[in-house]
Amino acid sequence: MQNKVQQIKSSLENHVKSSKHCDLWFYEEHILVVEKLALDLCELYPKANRDAVILSVWFHDIGRAHGHDVGHDLYGSNYAKKTLTENGFGKDFVNLIVESCKTHSCDENGKPNSLEGKILATADALSHYHNGFYLRILYSWSRKSKNDYHQLKTKLFKKMKRDLNDKILFDEVREKIIPMYEAWQKIVGEIKL
Repeated sequence: MQNKVQQIKSSLENHVKSSKHCDLWFYEEHILVVEKLALDLCELYPKANRDAVILSVWFHDIGRAHGHDVGHDLYGSNYAKKTLTENGFGKDFVNLIVESCKTHSCDENGKPNSLEGKILATADALSHYHNGFYLRILYSWSRKSKNDYHQLKTKLFKKMKRDLNDKILFDEVREKIIPMYEAWQKIVGEIKL
């Protein structure tokens, strides 16, 4: 199984690296960071299925790499189901990854129920505190939006609050990130145009 997991991960990695739909930083500064954080969380929660967590990391944003920003969670879960089923993975394993990808945004698709899904959602949210992610998002939104800067900052503050309160699904992890959350709130709040 380990060999099949590595083959699928490598294929997904190539999709992300060669995507014309993602900014250059997306691979190294988001996906690889989510993977590292997810594996760190697996150390804290050793009952998690590491193979399912790794594949969930690589499938969760594959929709973005394929040009599907809106609904990327559903795209990733459907793509995972198709790919993993075609590669002979068992139904329970496939469903674990499908549920993790579908719910990693903790939005209208619900929140994850599995430990693996909670690890993915938490790692995804934690990755936003690294490599200037929030500033990159603010800049990206400003290029695509007609909203004024105050509206964009308000939108970013809502995202930051949702990441902290809705996506970090382990209380002890949330407690450790609060100082970083407060620092980002201050940094973004002080930006003037």
